[in-house]
Amino acid sequence: MFTTPEVPLHLDRAKGFALLSNTVHGINIAVGDLERWTRHYEQVMGVVSTPVAEEGFAFPGMRGSSFNLSGFMLNLITSDDPTTSVGRFLARNGDGFFLLSLAVDDIDIAGRHLRTQGVEPLLETAVRGAGHLPVNFVHPKAMAGVQIELIEVPR
Repeated sequence: MFTTPEVPLHLDRAKGFALLSNTVHGINIAVGDLERWTRHYEQVMGVVSTPVAEEGFAFPGMRGSSFNLSGFMLNLITSDDPTTSVGRFLARNGDGFFLLSLAVDDIDIAGRHLRTQGVEPLLETAVRGAGHLPVNFVHPKAMAGVQIELIEVPR
């Protein structure tokens, strides 16, 4: 079994940045048929999902289903709009892994820290995403093909 060393998630104000942690908040899986895949995941995992309307996303044109798996969020997301990032992903790749969500203590400080490392967040300032929590994103080209979402989760 693969294990990772425990790295505490904390804000080091003296150093001026939020340490990115090995705490995975969740993943987003892009699906073309949200209703079908929601029923499938509910049946296979034995967990009821929570619908996520367009207002629950940082950007318009998306909707989803969220599964809380003991604090780990597995989200199925879709978009009928081909101009959204999810719509473009589905057109290129079909259903599949879309995004890794990492928890941080302070989204703005985490964004500044990324910039010092030569990684530019997609947004100049964070926006409100799922659960109305502050989020920002890192383009997949900056992270070996994986889109990263940073989400400020209250402690």
